[in-house]
Amino acid sequence: MAVRGVLEGLWQRTLLDNFSEEDLVSYGILIGHEFFYFIPYLPFLLCDYIPALQKYRIQPDKPFTWAARWNCIKKLMITHFLIQFPMMVLFKPYILKLGLTAALPFPPLWEIVLSVVACFIIEDFYFYWIHRALHHPFWYKHIHKIHHEHAAPFGIAAEYAHPLETLLLGMGTVLGPLLTTRHLVTLYLWLATRLFQTVEAHAGYHFPWSPTRLIPFWGGAHFHDFHHETFVGNYSSSFTLWDWVFGTSRQYYARLERREKEKATKTVKAAKPAKQVKSA
Repeated sequence: MAVRGVLEGLWQRTLLDNFSEEDLVSYGILIGHEFFYFIPYLPFLLCDYIPALQKYRIQPDKPFTWAARWNCIKKLMITHFLIQFPMMVLFKPYILKLGLTAALPFPPLWEIVLSVVACFIIEDFYFYWIHRALHHPFWYKHIHKIHHEHAAPFGIAAEYAHPLETLLLGMGTVLGPLLTTRHLVTLYLWLATRLFQTVEAHAGYHFPWSPTRLIPFWGGAHFHDFHHETFVGNYSSSFTLWDWVFGTSRQYYARLERREKEKATKTVKAAKPAKQVKSA
């Protein structure tokens, strides 16, 4: 309760005392989006310059370049400020009419957690089908091909996409909060966790501490990187469940199995000379 009181006091002093709910819905979401999109990328950017961490690169033969990063950032600024922000302003009156509020007190913690989890499930199911449809030859050629310009993705390439794709997939991000919450703090937390998820999934690193290794059915960078490398399968955003159910991750798991067998074979071959020397 003490922590809750501190957080609510901070919310009151920094936000409610200085901004209207209308501003917190539009400008607040925009600022939050930029912060939670670019800041989580910085540790991954730093990893690019630490030699000891390069063994965790998923596609080490395809180095990242600053030219690609700057091109990505320029296009992201156009997308964020000329497409996403106008969307926020446009939908603001309707969101407020639905009863979204920033007023205290916060919802119960269990309600916030349940809502964020529900948002992940809803968005993941929506994303799977829209993303899979975008791989139809016509839609891929005219829309989704832009996102696949980065066959070895890096964190901020997550939202590097055609404007129409941004609109379509953005609806999935909005759908969850519209159905599950009426408080802005929950919306902010959902936005923060969802942005971290998509940046991590495009980061190009698979660490021992990656969420994929810790959360059942979590996709993450290793799962999604395969999609960028091969352009097929693994269509979900967060989880591996729907790809498994509908058979669109078979190639991914087949390659995992094949590589495990190759690794085991190499280990056996490497061990044979040692055994021969010992017996001699």
